[in-house]
Amino acid sequence: MSPDPRKPSKADRQADARAKARAMREQRERAARRKKLGLVTAAALAVAGLVAVVVVAVVSGREPAVEQATPPSFTESGGFVTGDESAPVSVVIYQDYQCPFCATFEQENSAFITELRDGGDISVTYHPINILSRLGDYSSRAASAAVCVAEEAPEQFVAFNDALYANQPEEGGGGLTDAQITSVAEEAGVPGEVDSCITSGRYTDWVDEVTADRDERVEGTPTVLVDDEVIDVRQFQAVVSAAVGGASTS
Repeated sequence: MSPDPRKPSKADRQADARAKARAMREQRERAARRKKLGLVTAAALAVAGLVAVVVVAVVSGREPAVEQATPPSFTESGGFVTGDESAPVSVVIYQDYQCPFCATFEQENSAFITELRDGGDISVTYHPINILSRLGDYSSRAASAAVCVAEEAPEQFVAFNDALYANQPEEGGGGLTDAQITSVAEEAGVPGEVDSCITSGRYTDWVDEVTADRDERVEGTPTVLVDDEVIDVRQFQAVVSAAVGGASTS
């Protein structure tokens, strides 16, 4: 019987099988190359992202940011209380570490405040805010650093507060770097363990929030309240002395 011309020969079938096998092998190789290329691209993107974070941190003079936090030692409105909370007279100070008027107020009244606070006559609540943020990020960074000290080395807070004003940069000049702030902290007796909190900017977001949500009476810095009444800062010592005198006779 003659072979059916429509039926492939054995040689044809073998050639066809080899062609299909070659096609499948080439398909697998293309898929492997695409997968490898995808992995390389993903790795490159990841490295690029990490490099970008590091570059930003280096340029700003800061470590890569850590998760932001809410400081438990501060009041809900963003104040840190120093002295006896049950003292007969309450003093509240809203301040910006870049504000030259705040520095003047601190220099003129620091000794007076210390004497009355140590004597148990007044409590002093500090509200570090960034009302001058339009001039740069120094107000936020310095305020965050103050919060770090209050949280981790509260006994050095007042000394650090005074030292920040003693080393206050020119308004709008960019401010101290985080490394310079840590140097100021160390000179004020703050232990080195606090440095990482300062350089990370841990509380800058929190400072932004309490600044935005501040007492509506705070339109500028320094704003000072004595027994919840906003006063003229030029009359600070007279007002506080009168309040302390009134409290002692009541």
